[in-house]
Parts: sequence; C-alpha cells; structure tokens
Amino acid sequence: MRRMPPEQRRDELIAAAIRVIARRGVAGATTRAVTAEADMPLGAFSYIFGTQDELMTAVVDTVTEQERFAAQVRAIDGTSMVTALRSGLDGYIDLLKARPDDELALFELAIWARRRDPDGQMRAQWATYFRAAEDLLRFAAEVTAHEWQTPVSELARVLVSFADGITLAWLADHDTDAARRTAAFAAEALARHAAPRTSQEKESRRAD
Repeated sequence: MRRMPPEQRRDELIAAAIRVIARRGVAGATTRAVTAEADMPLGAFSYIFGTQDELMTAVVDTVTEQERFAAQVRAIDGTSMVTALRSGLDGYIDLLKARPDDELALFELAIWARRRDPDGQMRAQWATYFRAAEDLLRFAAEVTAHEWQTPVSELARVLVSFADGITLAWLADHDTDAARRTAAFAAEALARHAAPRTSQEKESRRAD
C-alpha cells in the first residue's frame, strides 16, 4: 500500500469512484473496481470507508461542496443582484465544463438511490443541493446589500431546478453559450425577488 495520509487516501478513493460511476454507473462501482481505479489494494477501502454507502454519500458531499465553492468564488460582483447570481452560475458552468464526470456521477447516484430507496437517499441528496443553493443565495444577498423578499428555502428550490436543467442540457449537447443564456435568465428571474437593504438595516448589520 502506498504511504499517504488517510485524508489523501480518502480523496483519491472518492475521485476514483466518480470516474468509475461516470463510466459504468453505480452498479459498476464495486469496492474492487474503485480500489483498482485508485491503484490501491482492496483493503484500503475498508480502512477508509466502512461501507459502499458511506463512499456514495462522500461522493455527493464532495461534488456538491465543489459546486458551492465555485459558485461563491464567482459571486463577487456586488454591482447588482443579477451580476452576482449570474457570475455564480457561470462559475458553476465552468466547473461543469471542466469536470463533467462529476455531474454524470451525481445523476447516476440519484437514479440508483431512487430505485433502491424511494423515500431516502435521493431525498437526502437533493436536500444537500438545496442547502448549498441557500448558502449561495444568502452570500449573493450579503455581497450586494440586498434582502430576499421570498423565503430563501423556496428560491433555493428554483435555483436547483435551473441548475439541474442547465446540467442535463449541457451534458446532452455541450452548448455552453446556451447554458450561459439560461443562467442569465435564471439570474434575472431570481433577482426580482430581492430588494436593496435600507440604510437602517445596513447600520444594524454593521453594529452586529
């Protein structure tokens, strides 16, 4: 077994699982296949992950966190809510282009989870997406000094629906320009639910 810290070994197994799932589907992501892809002995898997379900959960969490981080890093233009949201979505599209296997793996996992446990794992997977979307919306509001006029939880579901549609369409046709046009439409639509914070609200936040 190659010598490496447990955290690095975990990251490599997750990356290997994503590649295998994208090529073969979840059914093909056996413990043996994942460890072979990672160039590790079979025993390395049980050393890091107790079960295959734990690995699948780690894949979802890892990819979702990468998406959230990419979007938030791009959502830095405080000129307006539209520019903040659009730059965030553009950041997501850039990640989609760079790492399409990640998204293929997530959709494969979703279908597998739905068939295996209709009321459990797929619901949990999308709950992770909704939380990430809420984080992005709150971040956009903070950098643009806005307040959401519609509950963020409701807007997060809309944002995730847009992102899912953008992802599936891009995986089908790789039309990045069309994806960015959809992102612009989504940003405009969501921004209508925000209003600038009042001077009193801004002072209150500074005092906090």
